[in-house]
Amino acid sequence: MNSRDWRALSIRQPWIDLILRGVKTIEVRNWRIEIRGPILLHASSAMDWSAIELFGYSQPRELPRGKLVGYAEIEETFEFERARWLATADRHLVLRPLGPGNYGSSIENVRKFNKPVSCRGRLLLFPIPENVVAQTRAELERLEIAW
Repeated sequence: MNSRDWRALSIRQPWIDLILRGVKTIEVRNWRIEIRGPILLHASSAMDWSAIELFGYSQPRELPRGKLVGYAEIEETFEFERARWLATADRHLVLRPLGPGNYGSSIENVRKFNKPVSCRGRLLLFPIPENVVAQTRAELERLEIAW
């Protein structure tokens, strides 16, 4: 893969932290993630303060924000219906009902960067800016992931 092929998904804290720790393995969106395979994980600059409180984070401002923080693979994406929302609640951790128009993407093989890479996020899946390619490549090499 070259740098133009890599895409990142920006996720607010603490959700991205929960993904990096292997607690959350399904990311929920109101749009379907079409790609399968490797992506980069980006910690948004925004925080979900309700989730910070719900999950008991005592020092949320220390969580990385505005940075590429890891690598993962999208295995499948599906549209929720009530039964699937309930059956996968321990993997997506969303308390509000999820149904048609909400999509879950299974996130596997999550690997956390040793040194998060400063990078401005964008909506949807976004390409990696050229100015962070070298640092991102170095982090992937440390994780023994082929660029």
